[in-house]
Amino acid sequence: MKIEIGKPSLPPVTITEIKQDFLMRYAGTKGESERRITMNGLKGEQLPDGSIRILSINAYCHERKMARTFKMSSVKELVVPETGEVVTNLLEWLKANAP
Repeated sequence: MKIEIGKPSLPPVTITEIKQDFLMRYAGTKGESERRITMNGLKGEQLPDGSIRILSINAYCHERKMARTFKMSSVKELVVPETGEVVTNLLEWLKANAP
């Protein structure tokens, strides 16, 4: 996983080189749906305390068979398909588990 933090004081944050599958429950404009995704990147912002808030997920959506961007505020749940683990803090989970 590669994390790039831009400049100046509260820069955008881009996280790339992720290849992780998730089952996602998502509330989109047409209602709630469940998707199987392969995450490949995140966009976020650095907060004044130095922490990072994830704003969107870039992923391949297996149901739509195309690359999609999902707003993090609309993601209701992320589950690791192999283990059934519910991910409550995506960035911390990726830091601990991403290859």
